Amino acid sequence: MSTPITRDSLRKAVREAAPFQKVPTVTVPVITMMNDDNMTFRDLANVIEVDPELSARIMTIANSGFYGFKKKIRTINHALVLLGWNTVKMIALGSSLLRRMCLTDRELYNHSMRAAQIARFLAMEANFYKVEEIAMVTLLHDIGKMILEMYFPDEYGDARTYAVDNGVPQFIAEREILGLDHATVGGWVLEDWMLPENITESVALHHAYDETTYHHRKTAVIHVADCLAHAVNFRGPATEKVPELKEGALEPLGFSHTELRDHLLTIMKMRLDPLIV
Repeated sequence: MSTPITRDSLRKAVREAAPFQKVPTVTVPVITMMNDDNMTFRDLANVIEVDPELSARIMTIANSGFYGFKKKIRTINHALVLLGWNTVKMIALGSSLLRRMCLTDRELYNHSMRAAQIARFLAMEANFYKVEEIAMVTLLHDIGKMILEMYFPDEYGDARTYAVDNGVPQFIAEREILGLDHATVGGWVLEDWMLPENITESVALHHAYDETTYHHRKTAVIHVADCLAHAVNFRGPATEKVPELKEGALEPLGFSHTELRDHLLTIMKMRLDPLIV
């Protein structure tokens, strides 16, 4: 049995790891500015434009099929206005991890992409606002898996083996072997990145939907999108079983079971557009 992972042990592992995963130098002023109520998108654009790599990532993501904006976005300022503060913050902090995910764990990357596109679709059908932020949060909803794989490879490997041997979803195996699941780890990481509670909570609880929590509506979208993303890609037998859809998660979306079935048929026909990070 592996030693349970705690928040302190996670932070210690990250501090002692090789610095290959450092975020761009511009990230610190970006985060500082985003926490200043007096800053404007133009001010933020001026800082981001100093870093060609981060600028290129934001422009690539904004103009990708992932977002599907009708007109080509040509300036950083325009991209920031359309994407919003929190989405840009997640791009700034998460793009290096997403790029690593794309190169090293294509299955996880494709699942994250699929779930994000489904989340956008569900959010639009449910008439939610901040649809693009919801999509970006969902793109990072399994970031805890990447963190565990990077910093606790042996323990995480034990959990994956347990999932296969016992025919249970990955997050259940993680709780049995590690004492927590990747959703909790992802919530910790995003909280340490100074992202707001509505984002960290929805990531941390996407496998433990609770209708009594303050941000349960966003969590419901991510939870349902994650389950459907696994379901539409299920080829069985798989290394991870399809997670159970929590009954109460449909209520915040306003979907009946019949409507969910119709949405699922639409989702199964959706094209998975690549996102180069």
